[in-house]
Amino acid sequence: MTDLLVPNEHEATALTGETDPYRAARALLRQVPEIVVTLGAAGSLYATRDSAPLTVPAPKVRAVDTTAAGDTFVGALAAATAGGRPMPEALRWASAAAALSVQRPGASASMPAREAIDELSRSTP
Repeated sequence: MTDLLVPNEHEATALTGETDPYRAARALLRQVPEIVVTLGAAGSLYATRDSAPLTVPAPKVRAVDTTAAGDTFVGALAAATAGGRPMPEALRWASAAAALSVQRPGASASMPAREAIDELSRSTP
């Protein structure tokens, strides 16, 4: 009953036994139709059953605290897709949100506002 699964690379390995994120994603696609594997500073990997995988790089920032990075990424991804953004754009936006969050200490206090996410996602290739 899951449409989109978003594990980090360590969770994807734990679920599949595959240490390569691409292989882990392929294994997980046997159970869910879409997968996003977050790769920390390297960005994210998106795959579906019927298309080639897509990687989205993360903005380059100096990380202070990664506590809320995953939650921020998933929340921003949910907001972006619910708002009708195409997946590549939604992934860039979620990556920008996570990049902003790791630059501040704490969990919920580090989650950025929409305006800051918009600004960084527009300036990231």
